[in-house]
Amino acid sequence: MHLGSGVNLFAAAHLGRPPARAPSPRNAVWVVEDEPSAAELAADLCQGCGADPSVFRSALPFLRAFREVEPPSAGVLDWRVGHELSAALFMATRHRFPQLPVIYWTGSEATSLPAMIRDDPLTIIVDKAGGATAFEDGLHWALAQQPSLRETDASGQEANR
Repeated sequence: MHLGSGVNLFAAAHLGRPPARAPSPRNAVWVVEDEPSAAELAADLCQGCGADPSVFRSALPFLRAFREVEPPSAGVLDWRVGHELSAALFMATRHRFPQLPVIYWTGSEATSLPAMIRDDPLTIIVDKAGGATAFEDGLHWALAQQPSLRETDASGQEANR
């Protein structure tokens, strides 16, 4: 488990040269959650499901990590992360890694999230009020979406079979 800003994983970024992209472990889940108790709970639930969580307490270290290591198997985003940056964070994530499964773990009504999030086929919205079971179900769904587990064509798109 990696709590804080992800510095345990990404220390090489500060050496003054572009880091080589380090591998991300299988079943790596990156969690962006600014509330300490929710971040700890998400990490514990990920570990309980056999995932390797890295917790980012703000958006910037999460975005930096995309340049420094291979992408995770799934991402967990908090809709209300610092200064309402979640929609921009989602767009940047989807632009850089269009096949990354995303779990929006939120206390907000799903209808209050933008249509680009609600309608995204690789995004699931999980209500924090649903407890551990709802989070675990969402995580199992996200990990089952891994491209390595689906048939893909040469361009990386899921094959229509």
